[in-house]
Amino acid sequence: MEGFFTFVFVFILIIWLAGKILPLLFAWWIKRKIMKMQGSQRDYRHNSGAKEGDVHVQGGERAKKVVDKEVGEYIDFEETN
Repeated sequence: MEGFFTFVFVFILIIWLAGKILPLLFAWWIKRKIMKMQGSQRDYRHNSGAKEGDVHVQGGERAKKVVDKEVGEYIDFEETN
């Protein structure tokens, strides 16, 4: 019976400590993620030389489209403004 009470006491102690520590760890993790995101945005603005609000679109190489001849007619539509 003494082992059962010890188990219950330790279990409640662990749950209580987790309730105190986990919110602090979670808040620290969220702050770290926010700072990391803000830092990457700041680095992009300063390194690119663009002013805030400017839009820059980078074009990448397009991969060749591979379509099997048995599929039928293939039409590649692109939207233009």
